[in-house]
Amino acid sequence: MASGVLTTTEFAFTTVPNCSDESEAKVRATVGQLISRILPKKITNERRRDFRYPYPHLIYLTPVDASGQALNELSTVVVGKNITERGIDFFHRDPLPYRRVILTLEAEDGTRASMVTDLLWTRFTRQGWYDNGGRFLQVLTQNGPC
Repeated sequence: MASGVLTTTEFAFTTVPNCSDESEAKVRATVGQLISRILPKKITNERRRDFRYPYPHLIYLTPVDASGQALNELSTVVVGKNITERGIDFFHRDPLPYRRVILTLEAEDGTRASMVTDLLWTRFTRQGWYDNGGRFLQVLTQNGPC
């Protein structure tokens, strides 16, 4: 990490483990802690199942292939839109051909969390970007680039 700048080539995720029933509780707790560091207070009541928080932050995205291997060399940065304890949506310049990805989120204090995420939908925007949404499946013990 020369000059303090992280590059996507510094990712080194190993095989992504299969999700378990305990994964959801750990995902919600980890993302809840990350949200509380970014936005300590709820803003308004939400009609949805989970409260959505604005998340206008950069996120590292590492694709995961069908066999569960992280494609570290294809890691890129996307732009966050909203986050809940169960999922996230974000913007990306190009369509994503992967159903599963690892998203690495970072709070301003440097706290990081990497979650295996199942991408559930994509919408093309009038501005030429893709709005993608997904559900967090599992927290990884490795937290993105060093």
